[in-house]
Amino acid sequence: MIKQSLKFAIWPSLGVMVGGVIIPRFTRPQLYETYPTIFVQAIIYLVVGYIACFLTYLFCEWIKLKVRNK
Repeated sequence: MIKQSLKFAIWPSLGVMVGGVIIPRFTRPQLYETYPTIFVQAIIYLVVGYIACFLTYLFCEWIKLKVRNK
C-alpha cells in the first residue's frame, strides 16, 4: 500500500508544480519578483505537493481497507 502510494504521488505533484510555479511565471512574468528563484520555488512546490499527494492517497487506501473489512 505504501509503495503504491509513493508511485502514485509522482504525477499529481508534478502537476501541482507546473500549475503553481511554471505556468504563472511564464504567462505573467511581470507579476513575480526574482526571489525565490523559479528553481527553488519549483522544488518547494514539488516536495510539498508530493507529500500532500502521498498522504492523501495513503489515507484513501486506508479507508478502502476499512470499508472492505467491515
